[in-house]
Amino acid sequence: MRSSFPLIAGNGLAIALTVVIVLPVIAVLAFAGTAPLDDFTANMGLALHDRFEWSVERLVTEERFAKMGFALRSVIIAVGVSFLYFWLTNWLNMGLARYRFKESEGRQSIIVESIQPWIFIGPTIVLLLLFLLVPAFLTLKLSFQEASGTLSLRNYAFLWDPAALGYEQFRLAIRNSLMWLVLVPSICICFGLLIAVLADSVRWGVVAKTFIFVPLAISFVGAAIIWRNIFAGGGVQPQEAINGLTPSYQIGLLKAMLGHGAENNEPLYNIKFWGNFFLMWILVWVQTGFAMVIFSAALRGIPEDTIEAATIDGANPFQMFFRIKLPQIFSTVIVVWTTLVILVLKVFDIPYALLANDDDKLLLATMMEKARTNWSIGGDNVDNLFAAIAIMLMATVIPNMVFNGWRLRREQKGMQS
Repeated sequence: MRSSFPLIAGNGLAIALTVVIVLPVIAVLAFAGTAPLDDFTANMGLALHDRFEWSVERLVTEERFAKMGFALRSVIIAVGVSFLYFWLTNWLNMGLARYRFKESEGRQSIIVESIQPWIFIGPTIVLLLLFLLVPAFLTLKLSFQEASGTLSLRNYAFLWDPAALGYEQFRLAIRNSLMWLVLVPSICICFGLLIAVLADSVRWGVVAKTFIFVPLAISFVGAAIIWRNIFAGGGVQPQEAINGLTPSYQIGLLKAMLGHGAENNEPLYNIKFWGNFFLMWILVWVQTGFAMVIFSAALRGIPEDTIEAATIDGANPFQMFFRIKLPQIFSTVIVVWTTLVILVLKVFDIPYALLANDDDKLLLATMMEKARTNWSIGGDNVDNLFAAIAIMLMATVIPNMVFNGWRLRREQKGMQS
């Protein structure tokens, strides 16, 4: 073990140098070598512009196609560098160890087991450090600063001051965020469990689950546009038809089913307070398929002998689910709940795409955008206030992290005992 330590340290240093020096240099050279492709895509855009006589300016077309070329190169280079990283580290870890210790399989396995975990978690640690931890600490520092740079609690006091400009908006954002956190994950889990259980009891259950899963492939903006048409209220005023006799107006499916006419033209998601629930439904519609798929897999993993034993004991379907199946997939329910809670905290696209930015529908994420554009404490302190709201949003995740850490430690202790 001691004699193999120099090689372990040497290979570890080689892997570190590969990540810190070799791969960045290769990436920079790849970007420099493929830079002419931006000009090629820009010229191709200009050619298409002249060929089809697009209405936008030539300069705009040139810039857009140049950005498209840069984005395409970035994706290809990033994927190539990732594969190169794992190829180099695999060679350093396996090939070099075999070359030096062909006669000692035990010492070779020690080297492999010592270095291999860092090959996989190393890039993750670097990325988390650069793009999560460092920005988070900088944002925390900025939230405690005033425009002059002095440290104080003024930004947080502003959010909780009843006499401040944004106090009412912040209070409503907290209220709405809490409603989303409670209702959306709970409804998604209930619907997902219900569909997963019922779909397995019918022959066409696979088809039903497929249709329910499809919305998960739709972006939040796309889902918002779909449900905007369903919740539509028919415009500001009904428009006269071509013949001048019959009034015609566009109205959403749900509004039509509720019997609302042209005089009631407000979209359902704009209704004061209650519009929040229509916005929540869009996210529930998208994410129910995710919960259903996870729960279907978990239910199929329940041992058949426990189900057969419960059937022999005379358990009815409700007892079978609540006393036999649900306790065995409870950890899966917690994982799905955690994932949905984190997703809800990041919701921004749905209300923003529907222009549902009234104060009574604000979320913490949408309030950050409103604070950035509309608020001011005086001077240039808006960015500091924006950082304070971001920290408040981050703080809402902490109870979730603490709970999951406690649950994982409890499960580990249970497995050890």
